[in-house]
Amino acid sequence: MRNKEISEVLTALNGGKTDLAHTEENIWYSRKPEWAAFAEELKAAVLNEEIRGSILVATDSDVIFASGSRSREVNGGTVTPATVYEIGSITKMHTAVCVFRLIDEGGLRPGDKVTQFFPEYVKAGDMTVCDLLHMRSGIMDFANDAETFFGSAELAEALDEGRITDEILLERLYQLDLAFTPGSKMEYSNTNYVLLAMILEKITEKAYKDIVSEMIFGPLGMTASSATTFDDVTSVPENKAGYMKELVAARGAGDIHSNALDLLKFDRAFFNGQSIVSPAAKAEILNFVDDYGCGWERSVRHEDLVMHNGETNSYYCMNSVFHASADRKYFIMLTCCNEDDEDTERAKKEEKFNQYKTVINICIKYLEK
Repeated sequence: MRNKEISEVLTALNGGKTDLAHTEENIWYSRKPEWAAFAEELKAAVLNEEIRGSILVATDSDVIFASGSRSREVNGGTVTPATVYEIGSITKMHTAVCVFRLIDEGGLRPGDKVTQFFPEYVKAGDMTVCDLLHMRSGIMDFANDAETFFGSAELAEALDEGRITDEILLERLYQLDLAFTPGSKMEYSNTNYVLLAMILEKITEKAYKDIVSEMIFGPLGMTASSATTFDDVTSVPENKAGYMKELVAARGAGDIHSNALDLLKFDRAFFNGQSIVSPAAKAEILNFVDDYGCGWERSVRHEDLVMHNGETNSYYCMNSVFHASADRKYFIMLTCCNEDDEDTERAKKEEKFNQYKTVINICIKYLEK
């Protein structure tokens, strides 16, 4: 998307108001006096820090700041707010919305047992759909502890290479003991949301990618977004790991590709009470138990802040909302923030992330009001 087209989309997201300034450095910012100091600090951070990616800050009515810096697009240019990234676990908030759409329509109940959909999963016992949504199932994480989950380094490697089928994943899942009694505590596990995606497919008899497109992407005009789709990320990875190959195995938990513009459309629709879910569903999605709702987390330091991060081999992304005020504030950051070298990965990632903290802290200073 060219800058002229991006300006048009940003103007639309700005309620049609033409008060956005645009610089040659792929930076757009509000000219409104109330946002001037905030926009200037963000602009200085993007220009002077090693920020590699896209940023979008907005309210329900205004676009405050948008940028793309340093990283490259597949067309050879610098990234912009329209650049498409792997958004990792930000996928989960979309999956949760789809699940609650079925609940709203009467096709599913939070209390339905998981064994209703996976009869061979005897070890699930009384585990429910609600337990999956709230990360309270006791199921081991197939993604972050792949070698333990699959029982071999070979199968863990097969996951990275995109060669794990549903049959392989479920066969192993049925063999594993739960870490705790379902419902008794919260422990993050990507496997929960993969199972939710499979349940969606079983009920609707459609592929997960089509479900998300029909329920969310299409109605909200999220034209740059996709699920379980290869070759549509327009950001160029900055490490050897490259793009994710395990999109199908990770569907529902970490497979969606999107950009900052589309994520703002999703956030506004969800928090403004548009038709993607009912008020009761929204309340349950934001019902935080041990600081985890359904695809959203609650900040332990900032009571007004809800969010979800997403991390893949090549990208680190954040979708954050200060949601308590009448005019909500949205902060979206999609970045190339991961390294390859195992010996220096931790140090390099920490160094990079400290630079992103500059932007995060600026946003917290101005948005938490």
